[in-house]
Amino acid sequence: LRCDVEFIKSLYLNGMNVVRINSAHATLEGAQRVVNNVRTVSHKIAILIDTKGPELRLTDVKSKFSLLEGSTVRIADDPAKECTPECLHTTYPTLSREVPVGARILIDDGSLELDVIAKEDAALVCKVMNDGVVSSHKSVNIPNVHINLPALTDKDRKFVRWAVDADIDFIAHSFVRSSADLLEIQRILDESKS
Repeated sequence: LRCDVEFIKSLYLNGMNVVRINSAHATLEGAQRVVNNVRTVSHKIAILIDTKGPELRLTDVKSKFSLLEGSTVRIADDPAKECTPECLHTTYPTLSREVPVGARILIDDGSLELDVIAKEDAALVCKVMNDGVVSSHKSVNIPNVHINLPALTDKDRKFVRWAVDADIDFIAHSFVRSSADLLEIQRILDESKS
């Protein structure tokens, strides 16, 4: 992460007016260092903290592999296992209970699309809809299916509270599914009179 004062100053002089801190890849200490350096350059630069939010990801992959259009792959409920070309695993332990047959599953921001064609014991059977590559920790999205993930992670809560103390200008919450997700952040802000 490059956030030294001279670098930030050069960006500011070239038109940057907002700095985004991605809490998914930051520590509180690192984020505070960014804030301190930005404010050293100018108080006219807005600071935005982006929360990690509820997310669903693939587990580890030993060596990336391809899935071919028309083939089938299982998605099994065991976050402790690695993904293989025959069976994918996610960070969510009860996915097969919450995803119906007919659902569409998008991996890696939609670069790989799967259609759920059947359910087995603690697994989904999916048809691969396009050729794609599978690698570790890629995002998993299931449009129009509510997965019972918490709106805020513990890390998100810490960052929102830190944002209040650090007088951050904006909070952007990732993967918003409903107004309730935002109201949970608002409740923390209200408790802090922010």
